[in-house]
Parts: sequence; C-alpha cells; structure tokens
Amino acid sequence: MSVQSASTVEPPSRLPIVLGQTTLPPEAGAAHAPVVLLPQMLNRHGLICGATGTGKTVTLRYLVEQLNRRNIATLVTDLKGDLSGLAAPGGGNQKVRERLSLFALDERYFTGFPLTLWGRCGLPLRTTPSEMGPELLGRLLQLNDNQQGLLRVIFHMADQQGLLLLDWKDLTALLDYVEQHRKALTAEYGNISPASLGAIKRKMLALEPLSADTRGAASLFGEPALNLNDLTQGGRIHLLDASDMQPAVYGTLLLWLLAELYETLPESGDSQLHLVLFFDEAHLLFDDLPKALCDQVEQIVKLIRSKGVGIVFVTQNPLDIPEDILAQLGNRIQHALRAYTPNEQRAVKAAARSFRENPAIDTASAIGELAVGEALISGLDPDGIPQPVARAMIHPPASQLAPLTDDEKKALVKSDPLRTIYGKKLDRESAYEQLQQRREQLQVTKDTAPAATTGSGQASRSTLEKSIQQMASSFGRQFGRELMRGLMGALTGRRR
Repeated sequence: MSVQSASTVEPPSRLPIVLGQTTLPPEAGAAHAPVVLLPQMLNRHGLICGATGTGKTVTLRYLVEQLNRRNIATLVTDLKGDLSGLAAPGGGNQKVRERLSLFALDERYFTGFPLTLWGRCGLPLRTTPSEMGPELLGRLLQLNDNQQGLLRVIFHMADQQGLLLLDWKDLTALLDYVEQHRKALTAEYGNISPASLGAIKRKMLALEPLSADTRGAASLFGEPALNLNDLTQGGRIHLLDASDMQPAVYGTLLLWLLAELYETLPESGDSQLHLVLFFDEAHLLFDDLPKALCDQVEQIVKLIRSKGVGIVFVTQNPLDIPEDILAQLGNRIQHALRAYTPNEQRAVKAAARSFRENPAIDTASAIGELAVGEALISGLDPDGIPQPVARAMIHPPASQLAPLTDDEKKALVKSDPLRTIYGKKLDRESAYEQLQQRREQLQVTKDTAPAATTGSGQASRSTLEKSIQQMASSFGRQFGRELMRGLMGALTGRRR
C-alpha cells in the first residue's frame, strides 16, 4: 500500500466529491464503484437536467452541501421555495434513510449547513436602476428597439445631470419629468415619442405585483444594494428564494448577477474556485433574450471561470440552454427524461449525444429508464477531458428535504451576520427628490419672473421654457462628448 506524502495531499477544496455509486446492469460484470466530480473543475460549469420529480433538486442539494464542506461559497436560486431545509439536519425522509446503507452511512451523517436566506422571508437582494443599466432594464420591460433607444438617452441624461437612479420611484420620476418637458428636450434630442414614453410607463406598471404574494420589479431596486464580495466570503450557502418573483424579474436578475460578478471579481486564475452559482429553472434566463444579450452571456460564461466562478444550470430539458452555451458545460448530470412526443425524443437524443460514450451503457435508452434519484454522470478529469458516461445512484443529502417553516426562516435571518448590513432599507436623496426640488425652483422662477409687455403669462412661460432648454442643452453637449453605455453596461464600467 502506497503512502501519500504531505506535499501531495489535496487541500480540502480539491477533495473529489463522491456524487454516487454506479448501477451498471448485471451483465456488465462490474461491482459498484464511486462516481466523483472534481470541485476544481466546476469552473468549467455544469448542467443538472431531468424531468419533474426525477431527483435533480436533491442532486443540486447534495452538491451544494459538498461544496460547503470544502469551504467553497455557493449561490443557489430557488424558484419553488423548497431548499431552505439546507439549514437543518436531515433524517426525516424514508427514501433517504433507505439509501444510507449503500454509502455506509449512519445517523451521524445528518447535519445542517450555514445558510444565508435572501428573497422571500429573507434578506432583500437589491440592486439599483443605475447599476442594472438600460440594456438589462429594457430586457426586463421587454421594450422594442425604439423604446430601448429612448431609455438609453434617458439614462444618459440622468448620468450627466447627477440624477441618482437608486430605486423604482426614481425611474418613475425621471420618466414623468421627460414627459412633462418633452417639447423642450426634443429641441436637443430630436423627436421624443410620447408613444414610446407611454409604452415604457405602461410596461413598468405591468411589472407591479398583482397581489401581496408576488414581488414585482420595484422590490428588486433600492439600497443597500448587494455587495457581491459578501457572496464569496466564509464559504456560506446563499439561497435566493424567488418563489414569489415574477419570471421576467427572475430572468433579468440572473443576467445582472452574471454581469456584475464578471465585472467586480478580480482575476484569480483557472485553478481557483471561489463561488459556484446554481441557476434553477435556467430556461427563464434565456426566454425571449435578444441575440446581442445572449452573445454577451455566452462570452461571460466562457470567461468568468478565470474569476474563480462556476455556473451550474438546472433545467428540465438540455434544449432549454442555447447550443453555444451548452457546449461550454463540462460537467453533466442527467436525470430521467420521458420521450413520448417528437420534441421529447429530440431532447433525449440531444442529451445522449452530449456524453462521452461508454460501451457498457446505451445512453439514449438509459435516459428513459433511470429511476428517481438515479442519473447519468460525466465529469471532467484533472486535464479537463470529459469522462465516459456512468450510470449511478446519487448520494443522499445530509440536510432536511422539507423547507423551513416561516418562523424558522425568521429566526435564521435574525441571527444572520449580514442582517446588520441589509436588514434596513435606505432612502437617501436621489432623482425623485432632486427633480422635486427642480420643480419647486422652476415654480419659484415662474412666480417671480417680471411680466413682459406681451403679458405676464407669456413671460413666465418663456422663462420656464428657457430654463428647461438650458438644461437640455447641457445634456446635449455632454451627450456629444461621451460614449453611450454599451450592451450589458456592467461590462463597460457603468458605475457612477
């Protein structure tokens, strides 16, 4: 028996993750063997895929637990609201207990993990309109090209006039201001279409919640905004409960997170892993995504690994992910897919082709035969080469499968060290208050302006219009000297 020298012992962050035990058919003549993933290769990204009820969320849970044991921070988005049990010890599920013996485990295995809860019942995860930028905000509002162009101009006006867009009411106030003074601003910018302005305002209204159980776009904006460095400290699990979030808001939030992480985190080399993102219902990230933004996402996925960030997309169908992005996902975990329709059969064939062939497994057939909690797995070896596909029973998780109660979530948030930072909303002076002050100043100017010979009403209007036109002229001069914000403004240094 060989003994490893101290110099070759792997640090905890690089210890292989035993993801499951092989379940080859008896005729293959092989004993059960462990199937592992290398955590340092998760910056080559991954995919967890499978139909509803096949066990992909439990696989996600176990993988998150194992990364936490290796002191690697994770951010998990949870659209169904059923992952908060990560904070509590498991053991209450009979199917989990039945699997303990396969992995030589006992009751001491069950434990909870350090969890920061964001979103519903948790800390508010916020950004600001200025941080998000007009491109992503336009995607959120589903604007057409004309409306998007107008939104870019409006953002540029705000930047050059020092109008801080920190929350939803700031953006609303700025749109009202442009609408009220459209004619004066048109003199500098050309036609500002009242139809486009109206459409933007209507689409903002459509993103307001219809009930107390749904969070609209307004809840996403405000201060204190998320400091992304807080996600990478201490190896905690960060869970975003997005179960009450509108799909359009959720998809745009994921895009913003990717862009911000790419911009904010320093280069750390290809061998470092600081944070792994798990994006549940990943198709919502790409639904109705303009090609220009999709190209930017592809570029980020390709380059963000040098920032020490891995991305794992979780979805039902591999075809939910654009082909160019799917090709970059080196680690694959495929749960069962059912193939009753031509589209479903096409998805199964696409999933089968994505694996490196194993002579002992008919991959396409196996995808339809997998039991609950069983999966086809292909990870990367230390050289980044995909391993032949293995059929395996997934390791049971150590945490509680059932979600925490609302009272338990409140207690968790109350004890969270980040509560002192994000627990109380700030409302400092920004565009809403600044524009209100300008209106008051213009009203004073109107009321005190001396009457001209043509009548005091015309003189007052002339003074008011002159003030607005001077402001618009200032906008125009700055606009001509500086570049417009680029696509996904986070990539072009849009902080002000």
